[in-house]
Amino acid sequence: MPDIVKGDPGLRLLQEVSAGSRRSLVRALGWSAVQAAPALASGRILAAALDRGFLAGRPAVGICWLIGIAALYGARAAAQRAVFDPLAAIVEPIRDELVRRVVRGALRRAVYEGLPGAGPDAAGVTRLSSQVDAVRGTVSALLRTALPLAVNLLAALIGLASLDLRIAVMVAVPLLVAVAVFVPAMRTLTRRRAAYLLAEERVAAATGSVVGAARDVAALGAGREAQAEVHRAADASVRAATTVAWANALRVPVILLGGQLPVLGLLLAGPSLVRQGTLSPGAVIGAVSYVTAYLIPALQHMTGAVAGYWSQLRVLAARLAATSARPGTAGPAGGTARPSDAELTVRGLTFAYGPHSAPVLRDVTFTLPGGGHLALVGPSGVGKSTLAGLLAGIGQPDAGRIALGARAMAELPEAERAALVALVPQEAYVFPGTLRENVAYLAPDARDEALDRAAAAVGLGPLVARLGGYDTELTDPTGTLSSGERQLIALARVYASPARLVILDEATCHLDPAAEAAVEAAFARRPGTLIVVAHRLSSAARAGRVLILDAEGHAFGSHTELLATHPGYAALVGHWDAPLPAPAL
Repeated sequence: MPDIVKGDPGLRLLQEVSAGSRRSLVRALGWSAVQAAPALASGRILAAALDRGFLAGRPAVGICWLIGIAALYGARAAAQRAVFDPLAAIVEPIRDELVRRVVRGALRRAVYEGLPGAGPDAAGVTRLSSQVDAVRGTVSALLRTALPLAVNLLAALIGLASLDLRIAVMVAVPLLVAVAVFVPAMRTLTRRRAAYLLAEERVAAATGSVVGAARDVAALGAGREAQAEVHRAADASVRAATTVAWANALRVPVILLGGQLPVLGLLLAGPSLVRQGTLSPGAVIGAVSYVTAYLIPALQHMTGAVAGYWSQLRVLAARLAATSARPGTAGPAGGTARPSDAELTVRGLTFAYGPHSAPVLRDVTFTLPGGGHLALVGPSGVGKSTLAGLLAGIGQPDAGRIALGARAMAELPEAERAALVALVPQEAYVFPGTLRENVAYLAPDARDEALDRAAAAVGLGPLVARLGGYDTELTDPTGTLSSGERQLIALARVYASPARLVILDEATCHLDPAAEAAVEAAFARRPGTLIVVAHRLSSAARAGRVLILDAEGHAFGSHTELLATHPGYAALVGHWDAPLPAPAL
């Protein structure tokens, strides 16, 4: 892989999403070569039509040569039509993959980086609805323009050299100088386009935040301030667009140097070369036609459309690379953290949903040894799910510290945290796709043996058999699977993952007590630490430690200890109807 791709996340993203398009690119290049037939031969044919036909007093011969040019243009038209199929085979998969990555990245930010109560990501909507389609359109336009342009440019220079090598040198030198001047200027254009794209995102974000808070703005009489915020973002966008326009203006002197100057040189030197007998009149006219019909248009397209498409594509790709998930580099599906059963330490954990709200959690403190099993209990609405989310790294507490071993949870890189910690919520998510894709989502390299072990552990085996195996397509999981079956799939997914801290937030509420007991026993035997937000008393009785949250605060201990010493826990046990198993030792 070239160093420029390794060092540029945007180019690396483009390379990844277009990895399967090599064959289609070769086909498109082949049709572009056919399109270049007039650029290669038209100057030679025109010179022959003049020298051997019209100037020699044989007009019929000249017309025959010109018919040859018409045939070349016919072939070019057919190739232009044929090139659209391979281009579509390149562009559409790129768009589909980018949509998947943008959605995955938005979900990742919402789940792993978002704070409770945070608003929607309006700029994320812009990335999905505008930037991905812009990349699709830009890639399409760039391929349709750049491929034939490059082939035409090369073909025209070869055609010039076939007429006369001196003419080819006379044309090529200023052309290469112009290109050498223009290429560094592309960096400035790219930077300015990047600034313009960010300015557009800020306009979308500012507008989205104002519209989303319209009622509050009206209630507080802050319309003028809200309007000023949107105006500031819009003015910055206008200034950024102006700087892009100034950068684009550099193309004018480049075209004069690389295109118009060679034409002037040919017109000045041509008569002298013809008088000396070293060049025929047809060759002069053919050379001028090569420059005016192909090289100057190619230079105009290179400095205009192609430069604009390329800089815009690099900016868009870099932006999407910075905000989108890539398989194998971040998040739960690609985490590479080393397994660890280090103890979970919580000290002084305090959290409120707003600066003026009463804390939902206040000074929560406990230590769970590595490989331990904790049940989290308490009345409804006391903050059990909030604590589970904070322990999983979703959001940050207002005060206190959560540590896994010697490392604070907040300091763990996202990819490492997502691989070490798995939270299974009450509502299990099963996405359309195969059963294998669902169960192996957090362990994409898992073989069938590992999936079988996970399925057997949580009781998913009968469902796998009923569906016909892991390659069964789940087109409508919500309509065809029960709530309990979806929970079993989500539990098997986490069991097969590398996570070493598993948090079940009422994740077995749709299972019967026996199935719930089997699932919790399986996760308790599994290497790692288990936290269960208890749905039934039996979950608390099975756990080695229990943490109760109530209006008075919290208490930590074994089921037996809390039953004897904590009145709130004893009262809660009295409201549970499920029979109690023997307490865990």
